[in-house]
Amino acid sequence: RYKAIVNPMDIQTSSAVLWTCVKAIAIWVISMLLAVPESVFSELAHINDTDNATFTACIPYPMTDDMHPKIHSVLIFLVYFLIPLAIISIYYYHIAKSLIKSAHNIPGEYSEHSKRQMETRKRLAKIVLVFVGFFAVCWFPNHVLYMYRSFNYNEIDPSTGHMVLTLVARVLSFCNSCVNPFALYFLSESFRRHFNNQLCCRRKAQQERSASYLHNSSAIQMTSLKSNTRNTVTSMTQLNGHNLKQEVSL
Repeated sequence: RYKAIVNPMDIQTSSAVLWTCVKAIAIWVISMLLAVPESVFSELAHINDTDNATFTACIPYPMTDDMHPKIHSVLIFLVYFLIPLAIISIYYYHIAKSLIKSAHNIPGEYSEHSKRQMETRKRLAKIVLVFVGFFAVCWFPNHVLYMYRSFNYNEIDPSTGHMVLTLVARVLSFCNSCVNPFALYFLSESFRRHFNNQLCCRRKAQQERSASYLHNSSAIQMTSLKSNTRNTVTSMTQLNGHNLKQEVSL
């Protein structure tokens, strides 16, 4: 997104597709490598709550040391939340800055069209900043609760409030993967219009095909009529000193 908006000419080079594929593969490889430690060191743990009830849970770190859960939760918070948030915040800030700057540098007179372009680019700048806010809101509660449990892993809070907060935090983290289209629908008039058109594609497509067929049929008939009219010409010839008027249909 950053290159497509800030440096659009860079993605049109011959090596752009190759580098994009390399980066995508690298992201998948790094993601799998980050998941390896949890799959290797995970173990079952028996934890007691305040009512002396025993729970069995899968813990993604060794239970031999009290520092393991704390280190694990802090690393997860840094690698999966704080560092990505810093990266997307920096890039989305530059995207928004570039959009606002380009809105003020639109050439030509200050017409109604240029005014709409300025408003559109400013609205896009707000949208990309909203994406950063959604990422933070969706993932922050889940990481905070995980760090809380990691620093208090010998006890379990069986209260209803803790259970509700855990469910809400988990649902929010899942919603981060699908919230962007909904944000675009409410913030972007163009996206909302095209989405509504696709949502009612069958009926509108049939109506458009019918209207197109009627329009084309009428156009063909009018073209044929004009062609016949043009092809009927009047020629004047002189035969034995007399003018002979003849209509010839070409």
